[in-house]
Amino acid sequence: MSRLSPASVFRAGNRHEWPVAGAGRPTVRLVRHADLTAHDRACWAALSAQAGDANIFAQDWFMEAALCQSDDGHEALLAVVSHEHGPWLGVMPLMAEWRFGRWPARIWHSWSATNQFLGTPLVMAQSADIFWESLLAFLDTCAGRAILLHFEKFDADDPISIALFDHCKREGRAVHAIQCVERPAHRAGDEAEARSDAKTQSRLRSLSRRLESDHGAVTVTMLDPVAPCTPWIDAFLAMEASGWKGRVGSALGSSAATEALFRTVIARGHANGSARLSSLSAGGRVIAMSCWFESATWGHGFKMSFDEDYRAYAPGQLLMREISEGISRRPDLSFDTCVPRDASHCHRLWRGNRRIVDGAVAIGSTWQRLHFDALIKARAAYAAVKAHLSRLQMP
Repeated sequence: MSRLSPASVFRAGNRHEWPVAGAGRPTVRLVRHADLTAHDRACWAALSAQAGDANIFAQDWFMEAALCQSDDGHEALLAVVSHEHGPWLGVMPLMAEWRFGRWPARIWHSWSATNQFLGTPLVMAQSADIFWESLLAFLDTCAGRAILLHFEKFDADDPISIALFDHCKREGRAVHAIQCVERPAHRAGDEAEARSDAKTQSRLRSLSRRLESDHGAVTVTMLDPVAPCTPWIDAFLAMEASGWKGRVGSALGSSAATEALFRTVIARGHANGSARLSSLSAGGRVIAMSCWFESATWGHGFKMSFDEDYRAYAPGQLLMREISEGISRRPDLSFDTCVPRDASHCHRLWRGNRRIVDGAVAIGSTWQRLHFDALIKARAAYAAVKAHLSRLQMP
């Protein structure tokens, strides 16, 4: 991906702080995470504690690790909206880029790390409208020739996302949905969603009995919160590397950056009580492992691995069944599997959905917004021609 240097994007003498509209109005500040002051970090932590339930990936402890450990994290800028030097109202990591997919254009792109499965920004719910008003006004006036804000992996039904769509509608600002997918999920309090497919349950019970008959007692354990987590991390990485992901080079341990991020966020999450680390064993041998994160109201799946010698028993699904049953017994906790609905058999255990949307918001002058409209129309025309040619080639 071609990227712009931040200085090439900004007007106003390349300053990195702007009052949006006069005294008493919020300030938008762009800052690299490495340049955050002690006061900034305290504000980020406070915002995470107050606004981070719906997206634990946006909390400071995860996002800071992601920015430090990712290959391109040093190029990202945190767009911070606050009143003067008071508490932060919201923060969103951004990257300046030269392209929008295959199309040349100056844009701002929401930044997220590999294996960060939700991109909704960290914003106080009661300040969501002023956050978007401030950020978009800044991008209109100070972001040079950039024509759009490209956002990815937003929860379509989150109040922060809804505030963005509502604000654009009131302003008459164009916003275009690029794609919307549904992920298997459980919504707190929805008993119908908690009841998984009967055939799947019957099949998994049968597999569990056969596994126990062939290899010994089947047990599921959770790592004790006070126990060290390094042995669990090491075992997980080794198990994943021994399977197909290791063979094709897509295991976490295949890249120094992804392994470092995994080790860091699991260790931090375990230390602060956010991470859940589970294992499924047969006859005392661990054959599947899974980790996820929990806040007060949302759980988010993160990583799972299993021993391929036991593939015939579907150990990953057996472990996921135990996790889903545990989640369904907690009336106040929703859970996002963070996997596509067609990626596995998760949809048979998690009957609900979470809608995840990618989109583009027009920014800049009237000319820039005309450029945005032309780009969106060109993309649509290209997609239509491509689909037509594909149909012609079908037998």
